[in-house]
Amino acid sequence: MTKNAPLISPAGTLRQGFFETAVGTINYRDFPLRSAFREPLPADQREKRFVHFHFLGFASDRFIAGCSLARANEQTTVFFYLFDRSTGQMIKKGCRARADDKVDLGLDPDNAVTRISGKGLDVIFDNSLSSLTKELRITLDGSPLLEMRFSETKNDFETLRLCTPTGPNGWTYCQKVAGIPANGTLHYEDQSFDLKELGAFAHHDFTAGHLRQDTFWNWACITGEDSHGTAIGLNLSNGVNETGYSENALWIDGRREACGLIQFQYDQDNLQAPWIITSDTGLLDLTFNPEGCYAAADKNSSTPFDFHQLFGSFSGQITTASGSPLKIDALAGFCERQYAVWWD
Repeated sequence: MTKNAPLISPAGTLRQGFFETAVGTINYRDFPLRSAFREPLPADQREKRFVHFHFLGFASDRFIAGCSLARANEQTTVFFYLFDRSTGQMIKKGCRARADDKVDLGLDPDNAVTRISGKGLDVIFDNSLSSLTKELRITLDGSPLLEMRFSETKNDFETLRLCTPTGPNGWTYCQKVAGIPANGTLHYEDQSFDLKELGAFAHHDFTAGHLRQDTFWNWACITGEDSHGTAIGLNLSNGVNETGYSENALWIDGRREACGLIQFQYDQDNLQAPWIITSDTGLLDLTFNPEGCYAAADKNSSTPFDFHQLFGSFSGQITTASGSPLKIDALAGFCERQYAVWWD
């Protein structure tokens, strides 16, 4: 697959908007980052204020899984969870990388290997440009837990690639897919499950850039197949990529269309109550019913955060670009409420 020109030109100019082909390595060090008052910032501040996170996982009738690696304030964190929808049991592991842990950070969303290994958790994200294959391999306490992969080329998938201006002088690049069949093996309770036989569908979120120091967003994602065998993917968000462009997208059998601007309604005191998600166009009306949650929070550190990623099912209706109603009936997916101060 061919690549676009670099995201940031040799002159320091940022390319904005949608990209139909791979962007290559996110060359953030070439961006002349400035303060809110337009003053050039030194290289160490450009490094400190760079934020990157990588999130992969899958959803199926039996299991939902998610794995994230995040780099902010020159520190790396990772978490993984596996939720058994039939029993309500959950495996989860999260940690911050220590000085002696293995950390390799790949900044090409389509052609790089990212790895973090420590505290009994070994996570590898392996991306191949030639086939646009994304692979996630997880080992927990020395035993293989998950090998998951999907190919955007094989499924002729219309990947979302978008760069938007952020705050006074920053920017955010995001690359996302949802509603794409997953292959591989899950090892759970002394059994091996074939992801294809489970009917698992993958999702992927690669985000990098100089985000706002104080960042908040809501996010929703559906990844699955409806009763007619149509692959459905949905990526909805507010709070980040909304300056001039929007990341909100619906995929139907890999074809992508825009979804407008999105509103989220939920109970601040009980995030596991149903969420209502609508669009400014009135063409999207969904209810999300949570089944479980991965949460982490720290309000007392110099970089406080409040993170809740919920997983469960969506129901409702979307009117497609052609005007056809698309019924969503208990399709698996995720909702998220995130607040973070990325650097001190």
